[in-house]
Amino acid sequence: MLDLKVLGTVLAGDKRTLISLKCQYLIKAIVLSIYRVTGNMISGAAQQHKKRLIPLRKTDAMHHAERRNGKILDELWRNGDSYQLVLPQKTNDADEPTFLRLNIGGHHFLILIDALLRAEPTTFLARFVQLNHAARLKVSDAYFTDDDTYYFQRSPIAFDAVFQYYATGVVHRPPEMCPAAFLSELEFWRIPLSNVGSCCADVVPKEKAPEKEEERVDDNTFDNLTFGKLRRRMWTFLERPGSSMQAKAFELSSTLFVAISVMGLSFGTIPDFQVIQHMPPHNETIVMPNGTVTVVVKVEEMKVEHTAFVITERVCIAFFTVEYCLRMFAAPRKLRFALKPLNLVDLMAIVPFYLELLLTMCGVDDRKLRDWRWAFLVVRILRVLRVIRIIKLGRFSSGLQTFGMTLQRSQKQLQMMTIVLLTGVVFFSTMIYFLEKDEEGTPFTSIPAAYWWCIVTMTTVGYGDAVPATTMGKVIASAAIMCGVLVLALPITIIVDNFIKVAQDEQQAEQAKLDHERQEELIVSMLHKDED
Repeated sequence: MLDLKVLGTVLAGDKRTLISLKCQYLIKAIVLSIYRVTGNMISGAAQQHKKRLIPLRKTDAMHHAERRNGKILDELWRNGDSYQLVLPQKTNDADEPTFLRLNIGGHHFLILIDALLRAEPTTFLARFVQLNHAARLKVSDAYFTDDDTYYFQRSPIAFDAVFQYYATGVVHRPPEMCPAAFLSELEFWRIPLSNVGSCCADVVPKEKAPEKEEERVDDNTFDNLTFGKLRRRMWTFLERPGSSMQAKAFELSSTLFVAISVMGLSFGTIPDFQVIQHMPPHNETIVMPNGTVTVVVKVEEMKVEHTAFVITERVCIAFFTVEYCLRMFAAPRKLRFALKPLNLVDLMAIVPFYLELLLTMCGVDDRKLRDWRWAFLVVRILRVLRVIRIIKLGRFSSGLQTFGMTLQRSQKQLQMMTIVLLTGVVFFSTMIYFLEKDEEGTPFTSIPAAYWWCIVTMTTVGYGDAVPATTMGKVIASAAIMCGVLVLALPITIIVDNFIKVAQDEQQAEQAKLDHERQEELIVSMLHKDED
């Protein structure tokens, strides 16, 4: 609403002031409405993602409410006197259908015994139907004599999916049911997750690849090794930062030295931070225009890193050397340790320094070393690879692990995006070259020269260093921009969805680990009570 003072000013002014003020308020109202709509959309999407990420946590009330039907079934199944022989047939001797009558949460279900026996033999109902009546009474929650129905206090909505499995052999998740609760119901009825339909397979957590036996390192690995106890403690200290506060502090110190080394190497190349070093004088022969040969003593100047950066680099190299030697000493399989990519990077990060130091000790002066510096350039660049050591934190950082697993799951999408992008680059570069090659001062001198323009255009970067001049060239550029948006937008949504699924699987794994630890603590406390 307009303020009274503002209204008075508008009435006292002319019509232009009134029109401009109305436009300002109209623009503000439109922007505010757009902000509210987009804010609601973003918050709604965030809430949906949050719901998907929250796994089903078993509380104390859930543990008390659980009747442990599965454990009772297993105990009775191991008892040879508790089951009866049931043949897979659709009708009995009286030519009547043989059904198993169930009451799931107040809803009645009739399932052919033939379908139960032909399904997976390890499912709950496949074993339940082979028990005698007395054993079934112990497994079920209740029994109704009037219609010969066994009652289970479970969700009837989830049992619809179980009924579909015995009817069609495929499990589909009800859309109104929580994924974690759905998986819990499948676990109760012991339906294999491999039978979940491909359309609903996004709720199934991905199994991690088991670690190879030769790569597994545990406490027993060091039993038969020299200095086994010392190496086991050192290995735990260096490779498992979560084992103690000292190990975590050492890992943080290693990361700090990596950052200092990279920053020192980068800042040492700034001319303002360099000092001029005079090379040793040397005689240089000069032939004058008149043919006279003159020997001139020449002293060359060269900019080198400041002494502070040199000392910093040596301290970091010393730390990296000690750390690598300790890891090599503690490694149970030294050859396998040395051939790992991250350990090769660690070794290549410190080798150039010692090679240069060895040449200096052998009498190779700075001038000769400078002449050979082209040979050492590639080796010295490997010092920058010390920053790759930060990737080792991915072993202890759940965020980096989630990111890596997301890229692993999104390989098909990334390959598709790369292929389509390369196809578009070749196509639009060819078009823009033939349309712009005859223009004066055109940057599109060849098709490969147009690749750079097409890449930055299709990725919506658009540096503007190369732009088309003709009308048709601008049309082609507009088409390249729109195609680039589609190429990037479609796979990115799938990659984001994969990231959410990976995060959900990680949280479910952590929750399962906490539940397992909780059960072990309960068992230990019960044992202590029995001893008391």
